[in-house]
Amino acid sequence: MIFLLVSIALLSAMSALFKWLTIAGSVTAFILGVIIYIAFGWQGLIILGLFFITSTLLTKWKKDKKQDQDALQTEDKKGRSAWQVLANGGAALLTAIGHLILSDPVWLIVFAATFATATADTWASEIGVLSKRRPFHIKEWKKVEPGLSGAVSSLGTMAAATGALLIGFSFYFLYDTTITILLCIAISGFLGNVADTLFGAWFEQKYVCSVCKRETESHVHCGAKTVKVFGYAYFTNNLVNFSSTIIGGLIAGGLYIWIIS
Repeated sequence: MIFLLVSIALLSAMSALFKWLTIAGSVTAFILGVIIYIAFGWQGLIILGLFFITSTLLTKWKKDKKQDQDALQTEDKKGRSAWQVLANGGAALLTAIGHLILSDPVWLIVFAATFATATADTWASEIGVLSKRRPFHIKEWKKVEPGLSGAVSSLGTMAAATGALLIGFSFYFLYDTTITILLCIAISGFLGNVADTLFGAWFEQKYVCSVCKRETESHVHCGAKTVKVFGYAYFTNNLVNFSSTIIGGLIAGGLYIWIIS
């Protein structure tokens, strides 16, 4: 146990050192890792690690090209913040606490599905933005700038399905479960990503850059303050991510109860 705790601490420190996470984000990730380990063992840490490592690598992959195309442009140069860590891992944290309070196998399925959702969403965003074709916005019913929430592309959709399957297969091998449970987690993760897209399209705040006139989700674009044109107060990308991971987890929990009943 001490070895694993030291490993979590070192990985968290390295994340801050290489500016993958801010210092606050690194501390939050450490606490998240410890609680997940206590609740779900070293296997739970591997699922957490798969999400974090693949997400970090994909965020850095072709970063310059993404910055030229992406309408978001929200990543802090100091790394992902504590709020961003909780947006993707907060639902998993709640499942771990729930499992510690009231032990039940369903918590483990829900836990995996929250990370299947977070992985699907991140892969869709980081890979989909590189599509050669402009994505289609499901609410505005037109092609929009890459990276805008509510927009979908075939490349991003395939990436989302692959990310959800990665967590599903990992769970299958780590916990020696069935193909049915694997599919339950993967499908729930993909549907959670769909929920993320719907929330982003209908509720998330959007702005227009006063310089380049591009639609964005950032308060600042091209070095200037943006103008809000749509969305509800406090309905940020972090809240959308957190909400979608909860939905993905709830879908998995419902499917699991239905499967075993």
